[in-house]
Amino acid sequence: MIWELVWHRWLARFQQFLKYCIGGGLAFVTDAGLLFVFTEYCHIWYLFSATLSFLIAAVVNYSFQYFVTFKGHGGEAKKQFGTFLIISAVGLAINNGLLYLQVEVFGLWYMLAKAIAAVIVLIWNFFMNKHVTFKNKIV
Repeated sequence: MIWELVWHRWLARFQQFLKYCIGGGLAFVTDAGLLFVFTEYCHIWYLFSATLSFLIAAVVNYSFQYFVTFKGHGGEAKKQFGTFLIISAVGLAINNGLLYLQVEVFGLWYMLAKAIAAVIVLIWNFFMNKHVTFKNKIV
């Protein structure tokens, strides 16, 4: 009985993390795709491109997380979106700091640096959004 309860709770959290990763994956594709287009075709400096693409992807990510992962409710949307944006702003600072460090100091291609930074920002965003933005929303 206790084992089933523990298993069910762990499975629910794992499923929630998987949903978060799917939404994050969609946001990453949006982010990386726009980063490439803005940098290569619009000739915008990669850090400005990264900022623009990150902000657009944050809206995509919030929408997915709100409606799918954490199953938000209308009355909470404005407050949660504000919190989500604050957490995303910190994520953006982490993202751009890592991009700059990897590109300018270590000489990595900006798209590879983006992929590495995205993994770190994913972890930051998941834990902060789970415990702050969408707290008490399990599956």
